[in-house]
Amino acid sequence: MLRSLPAASPTPRRGDILFSSVKGRPQILLTQSAWRRVRVRAENKGTDTEGLPQASWHTLPDGMRLEKIEMPSSSSSSYPPLLFVHGSYHGAWCWTELFGPYFSNLGYDVVAISLRGQGNSDKGDLKVAGTLQSHVDDLASVIASFDRPPVVVAHSFGGLLLESYCSLQQNMGNRPKIAGACLVAAVPPAGNKEIITRITKKSLLKSMRITWGFISKSFRKDADACRELFFSEDLAEDRLLEYQAKLAQCSDVALLDVRKLSSQVPLPPLDESIFVDGSIRAFVGGGTNDCVVDPPAVEEAAAYFGVTPVLWDNMAHDVMLDTRWERVAEDIDTWMKESFSVTHT
Repeated sequence: MLRSLPAASPTPRRGDILFSSVKGRPQILLTQSAWRRVRVRAENKGTDTEGLPQASWHTLPDGMRLEKIEMPSSSSSSYPPLLFVHGSYHGAWCWTELFGPYFSNLGYDVVAISLRGQGNSDKGDLKVAGTLQSHVDDLASVIASFDRPPVVVAHSFGGLLLESYCSLQQNMGNRPKIAGACLVAAVPPAGNKEIITRITKKSLLKSMRITWGFISKSFRKDADACRELFFSEDLAEDRLLEYQAKLAQCSDVALLDVRKLSSQVPLPPLDESIFVDGSIRAFVGGGTNDCVVDPPAVEEAAAYFGVTPVLWDNMAHDVMLDTRWERVAEDIDTWMKESFSVTHT
């Protein structure tokens, strides 16, 4: 049976933080519902560690540390590992809620990171976490730490970072190759300017609410604003409040200076050589009800990789946490099975 965790790691209440029981490791941000799920999984496995997220650090060349949460598979397979990258105002926690247990149960080794200045990663005196280029450099450092090339799964502005990583950027150096690129609700290679223009044409009031929501970070205290930006109308209220608390904890440092982004986009063409064997393996999807990355933006990102986009009906921006998240996970799993030869032991 599952042994009791140390007294320093009690089952958290809503909004609490679960502390790692290993000295020197980062805290793990888990909601109460996610904690119940991973505890049940570990209990079913009959061990006190298997199935639980494992927190550690990835140390960057400049000494800054990124939060890293691993959820190893319970079986061995030839799947490439999955590296999950979040977007603005999120952290590694957004992947370990639902996607982490789901994919590790299917035989994937799961790693989720918090980008520089985000989640539990080092912040120092940062006001803005970094530039597009510096985040790409950080991502390259993380990818280089894998034993074999991962499939990178990226959301929102994390998707733009992945697109930039895969592009023919100048002064990129020797980037480690990746097995595949999976983008969900990703900001497209041209940035978000055209998205804002389209939403403004449809509804000036809605465009103003969305823009103000991100500028003022009103989603931290206003549950309605949080729902409008990130979630569907039918997401349970208790789940919404749990996620809102985590978003608030991850919103102190801006991921990018959006005002400077216009000089860095559109991105150069895709560099096919970044993929193992030069073979492009990419998946791109998004929600039809997403007010942050709309369907035309999803289509733009898909065209960049030369693939057909998947659009999920009645899905908001946070596809990995939203009411119908399993549709997204199932489609990614199907794509993985079609793209990679898999055997289990």
